[in-house]
Amino acid sequence: MLKTICLLVFCFTASAQAQKSDALVQIYCDKPSAPPAWAFYERALIDALDKAAGVFYDQYVDENGMLTFKERYESGMNSSDDMYEAFRGFSLHTALGGSLEIDKKNRFAWEGITKQFTRYGQIYREFDSNWDWMHHGEGYINFYPMGMVQPYNEVFKDRAIRFAAMYIGEDPEAPNWDPELKQMRAVMTGSRGPLMEWNKRDWTPTNANLTYYPLPFLDIPGIDSSTAWINDHPDNDQFAVLVKAMSDRMAKGDVPINMISTPLIANAYLYTGDEKYIQWTTDYLTTWERLTQRNNGIIPDNVGISGEIGEHTGHWWGGYYGWVWPSGTHIMRTLVLSGKVATLLSGDTRWMNLARSQIGVLRGNGFIDGVASIDPSELRKRNVSEETIEKIRKGTSVVPWRHDHRGWYHYREEDPELYLHLWYTSQSEEDWQHIERLAEAQKKTRGRITDGDLEWAYFVKGLNPGYPARVFQRELKAIQHEIELIQNEHGYSETWVDSKWMAMNPMRTSSLNRFSIGGIPIDTRGEMLHSQVRYFDGETQRSGLPRDVAALVKRIEPDWIEVEVVNLHVTESRSLIVQGGAYGEHRIQRVEFSKAAGPNRSVGNPRSAEVYEDDAGMRDIKEVDGIAFAVKLDPGSASTIRIYLDRYSNKPSFAFPWDR
Repeated sequence: MLKTICLLVFCFTASAQAQKSDALVQIYCDKPSAPPAWAFYERALIDALDKAAGVFYDQYVDENGMLTFKERYESGMNSSDDMYEAFRGFSLHTALGGSLEIDKKNRFAWEGITKQFTRYGQIYREFDSNWDWMHHGEGYINFYPMGMVQPYNEVFKDRAIRFAAMYIGEDPEAPNWDPELKQMRAVMTGSRGPLMEWNKRDWTPTNANLTYYPLPFLDIPGIDSSTAWINDHPDNDQFAVLVKAMSDRMAKGDVPINMISTPLIANAYLYTGDEKYIQWTTDYLTTWERLTQRNNGIIPDNVGISGEIGEHTGHWWGGYYGWVWPSGTHIMRTLVLSGKVATLLSGDTRWMNLARSQIGVLRGNGFIDGVASIDPSELRKRNVSEETIEKIRKGTSVVPWRHDHRGWYHYREEDPELYLHLWYTSQSEEDWQHIERLAEAQKKTRGRITDGDLEWAYFVKGLNPGYPARVFQRELKAIQHEIELIQNEHGYSETWVDSKWMAMNPMRTSSLNRFSIGGIPIDTRGEMLHSQVRYFDGETQRSGLPRDVAALVKRIEPDWIEVEVVNLHVTESRSLIVQGGAYGEHRIQRVEFSKAAGPNRSVGNPRSAEVYEDDAGMRDIKEVDGIAFAVKLDPGSASTIRIYLDRYSNKPSFAFPWDR
């Protein structure tokens, strides 16, 4: 009797959900097509990642969801981020079309690791006690995609709200936020609040790794080499001296790297829709915009506890993860990350201007498109290496990535990824021209485009045909190799370091992210998903591509994108729901799609439709004016759909499109 009741409830719920999705505008794709190679490779990649996740989980996770590791582990501020990050890509893969079981495993492991590191001492109230936001960001990168798979899960929704409260001034036990100055109070923050002073124990877990970094300061008495990190002789404890200097100058006040907290706040908004999270995000970026204006257009890398630039360092440079230590790379990537979050929440792309201005600062102090006639001796005075001088002579653009009392130095090639984020968000011709400039320079100096971001950017402009299939093949080969390494594990967990599992993680979701939904990879640094579209299965009412369906975002333009969708099943239809953006932030105005010759087969909402014929065959136009639309794919059919978007015009949400 109970089974019968449960079955009836399930059927009623499924029927009700189906009725909700049926209310979406629907198009009918009935054009038979020989499946392209990329479609087979994409489905093979989804299956391979499903298997890889299971192999990894079965090898390293015990029955309590904990990683097989040391019985006791005292690790100061470090380590828990690596454990959570070990499952990077699990829930994201499910959200893209992978097995629902992968997301379940991820959540169970999240609970286990939280308990495990609560016992170790790093986790308190389910959140890391104290650590910087470069590492917080890495640790919680796997937290954000869970809402895309289960937007109504109360446990993780509650966590999202509680974690955000620690940073917006609502948690009295974690007063990390200064509501008057609208800035963070410290570099090291967490569930125990701001950590204003550091000691040797805090840095012991990571000190050996830091010997590969430059010194944070060049004027510490008795410290002239980064080997001071491991020199703690009782008669000359350089380690203690180094940590004391860093504590005095770096610990208190705010630094740009703290803006990596913005996805944590956005995550709470996507669950709740509470406007206070938008206000906090834009307030925080406004603080850094004002500080940049006060500092003559250059973002300072430290601001004191009272809000004064250089209050504890004596300079606008010299802060934690700033222009000196370890390099400005972290600042620049933080700026594009937080700018994208503010754009997502507010709908205003102007929040990318801070990042754009600082890229301009670097470019203004660099050597762009090579300077063949420049005197090498002048370059050497600016600490430019011989290797870099040779690159400049050949036409490669280089910019400085560090600044101290000597001025700008540490010249390296421009980072194409920064321009990719700007163009992706703004869709402006000005930003695209920089991508084209770097790509053409690589073709000129190296014979081809060698950067993956530039290769993908050229593909979605129709300039790199065949690229997806090549990448999918490469990824499949790499995953097979990583599975073999996991299966042949012979190590002893008591000797493993905390980054062990992160290095073994086989979840290569970047190419699936890029090609299927036109998204930007979220491998590290606290990124959250940003994409052109996202898919749902119209039959099972879950996030991700339906079984046997492959999708490829093959063109991105300011007002429209083109997506090719394929049903690889030869006897069964599939129902695909296409949403504008990762969270419904892009409003879909209308769609144009290919169809078989014959009468108009469009079904569903009888909004205006027009059928015409071009070189590719019959085309149908359908007005949508909504967050999403449904696609009925006949067996063995395919269609290229042009989707006209009004970008960032909707409020983003984790909620499924038929519930909005």
